[in-house]
Amino acid sequence: MNENNEKIEQFLVEGNKYYQWKIIQEEESNRIDYKIPRYPVLILTCMDPRIDVYRIFQLKPGDVFVLKNAGNVYTDDVLRSVLVAILKYNIQCIIVLGHLDCGMKKIDFHNLMNKLNDFAIKKIGRSGTNFYLEMQKFFKTFTDEIKNIENQVQKLRDTREITTNIKITGMLYDPNTGWVFTDEELRHYSYYENFAKDYRKILEAKKFNLIGWVEKFEEEIISGDELQELEEPERIGKHGEVPQIRGEVLDQEPFNVDTLEERTSKTSNFDDHNFDFGQFQNKPIPMPTLQIPKIYMPKIKVYVPVLYKKKSLKSE
Repeated sequence: MNENNEKIEQFLVEGNKYYQWKIIQEEESNRIDYKIPRYPVLILTCMDPRIDVYRIFQLKPGDVFVLKNAGNVYTDDVLRSVLVAILKYNIQCIIVLGHLDCGMKKIDFHNLMNKLNDFAIKKIGRSGTNFYLEMQKFFKTFTDEIKNIENQVQKLRDTREITTNIKITGMLYDPNTGWVFTDEELRHYSYYENFAKDYRKILEAKKFNLIGWVEKFEEEIISGDELQELEEPERIGKHGEVPQIRGEVLDQEPFNVDTLEERTSKTSNFDDHNFDFGQFQNKPIPMPTLQIPKIYMPKIKVYVPVLYKKKSLKSE
């Protein structure tokens, strides 16, 4: 192992120590109090490190299955994982999440070929005479992210091993803005070029929709006068923090299918054969009714640890 590899490994190990320290300080938790996955969803996406499914959809570890490969493409190994998720974990929805600015449509085959060793060249070119064509087949490159999503969705739908009751759809993520575009939005744009022409108009529509969503969400927030009448200090965290608004169940009860209707005022069915995907179309996960407790100042608990700061690899 060379010096750079040792530094990278040490960087990751130090990060894990920091994670453990945050667990001790109760700033993080690795505890999952519900049967995984929390939602019957599997997301196939790209290995691009900018694509953080949990951050994009504000999910938590254990909420959904996530598969990653170069270009979010269908392969035999993807099928292997999909079948395990369906048969063992009752997954009922598969989402192909592609993204803009994907590196799989930028591959320079001439440059790549010069970097391949003899074993890779033999493996890739053994079934044909046109090596560049064989490279394209092997790496599964494409020229249009939107068309690629459509193709992968269709391949999954055409796979006989996957039962027809599984919902399969596509989405597109923009790493530069953080927006996700649904299958319904992409239906109007079969190709990236057409999508790019209307991109500003599409963004404006999504921002306008967001304003409406925020206004509707604010209506659920208890007014200031009602806030003063609430006396539930036990709902405040151990260090006086107020739980985050989105997706946090303030009583910290584990997710229970039987009580989902009470929390969301929506009907849901997570049984093995009758999952209603429509409930997720506007909100990726059900949102509990917001409750804001009275502001409460507990006794201050002081910790005096030695602060740890991650070092950048560049500074090493």
